[in-house]
Amino acid sequence: MTALTQTFDTTQFRQACSTFLTGVAVVTTALGEVKTAMTINSFSSVSLDPPLVLWSLRDQAWSRPVFETAGHFAINILAADQMETARQFARPGPYAPDGHAITNSQRGLPLLTDALAHLECETRQILDGGDHRILIGEVVALSCRDGAPLAFYQGRMTAGLPALERSGLS
Repeated sequence: MTALTQTFDTTQFRQACSTFLTGVAVVTTALGEVKTAMTINSFSSVSLDPPLVLWSLRDQAWSRPVFETAGHFAINILAADQMETARQFARPGPYAPDGHAITNSQRGLPLLTDALAHLECETRQILDGGDHRILIGEVVALSCRDGAPLAFYQGRMTAGLPALERSGLS
C-alpha cells in the first residue's frame, strides 16, 4: 500500500475510486415524446423507509435538462450479459433503443426488459454535487429477477466479480 497523499490530482482521485467495485445500470426517463437513457455506475440505495435511491448526472450531460424536468426516472440494473447495452447507452447523444428490448411501464418510463431489476422512481430532490447533480428518487414500483450482475472495476466493465474471485470469497 502506498503512503497517504495530501495533495493529489483528479487522475489520482479517479484511480483511487476505481478500486471500489460497483454495479452498472442504465437510467431512463421520458418527458412527453422525448425519451433518454444513460449508463451509470453512480447508483446507491439511500433509505428503506421511505424507499429512496440516488444517482449522479454530470453537469455537462446533454440529457441533463430532460432528467431534471421529467420528474421521474427508472433505474435498470444490468445483468452480466448486458455489456453491449451498457456500452451503447454510455455514448452521448439521443436515446437509441436499437437492438434492445424495451417496454414502457404503466408510468410511461422506458424499461430494459432483460435487466436484473427495474426501480421506477419519482424525483424527490436534485442536489448540487460539484461537477454533477445528485438525483434522489423515491421508488414507487419495482421488479427483479435472479442473475449475475454486470460490474465496473478499475475503469472496466466485467461480467465477473474480480475482487471476490481473487480473495477466495466467491
